[in-house]
Amino acid sequence: MKKQFIKNLFTALSCFILIIFTSCDEVEDIEVGGTSVEEMSGDWWIIALEPDGVTPAYGGDYVQFTTNNTAADDGTMWIDDHKNWMEIKTRVNTNVNELSFSGEDDAIETYYDGTVNLKNGKISKKSYTTESNTLVDEIYFEVEFDWAAGTVFQFKGHKRTGFAEDENPHF
Repeated sequence: MKKQFIKNLFTALSCFILIIFTSCDEVEDIEVGGTSVEEMSGDWWIIALEPDGVTPAYGGDYVQFTTNNTAADDGTMWIDDHKNWMEIKTRVNTNVNELSFSGEDDAIETYYDGTVNLKNGKISKKSYTTESNTLVDEIYFEVEFDWAAGTVFQFKGHKRTGFAEDENPHF
């Protein structure tokens, strides 16, 4: 009985060691890489202002936006406020070297099947200091919606840090 126990223990240990060494087959790390608009992508706190650049449009405040690559990853990016307040989601062309972006004339606005003219988009690196004293990027762009033809709203904001004291800023 003792011999059988030792034999079973030896078999179990052998299997265990074999599993450990064969399951740890090392392969080289895969280089995932980024997207074509990686430098311009992220979450932002942005406010829409009247054409004067000072007065909040329709009494609004900062809302969270996202800028990210399109599925084609062809140098275009989405600007999306997640259906918050002004309800804008549109695709823009980018110049990553200059950190600028602009949409086509009468580009599709996907949330309400309208059109928008988004122009003069620019991101400035490390130019805004948040409440948490964190230096982040700033963003600016102008938008004319088909439902407010002739009125060009100014959108200004800064990159989201995720720190509690920086969440939900007010104008």
